[in-house]
Amino acid sequence: MKHWFNLTLLLPIALTGSLLIAQEPQRRPPRQKPPAEGQTQQDPQQQTITGKISTSNNGKYILVDSNGRMYQLDDQRTAKKFAGKMVKVSGTVDISSKSIHVTEIKSVTIRV
Repeated sequence: MKHWFNLTLLLPIALTGSLLIAQEPQRRPPRQKPPAEGQTQQDPQQQTITGKISTSNNGKYILVDSNGRMYQLDDQRTAKKFAGKMVKVSGTVDISSKSIHVTEIKSVTIRV
């Protein structure tokens, strides 16, 4: 009879404890938007965007992606070497200013 009494007292406590644990909200990592077409996201800051190096109305080199979005490039010297060519630009993209802090520009070969 002694064991039954102990079990009766402990069972509600054990159940309450497990319910409290089960009710704790689970934290999920924040969702990130998938990269747009022509973009691949390597980490939260570093991205690669494929497009063509062109010049803007003010004579600065810009990247125009496949959707027609234009990005200002902070490395004008390197961009000049790829003027008029299809490239992959890697760097930190600032969506608000539509600019890329360039870390690398690579030529892209187009296969037909």
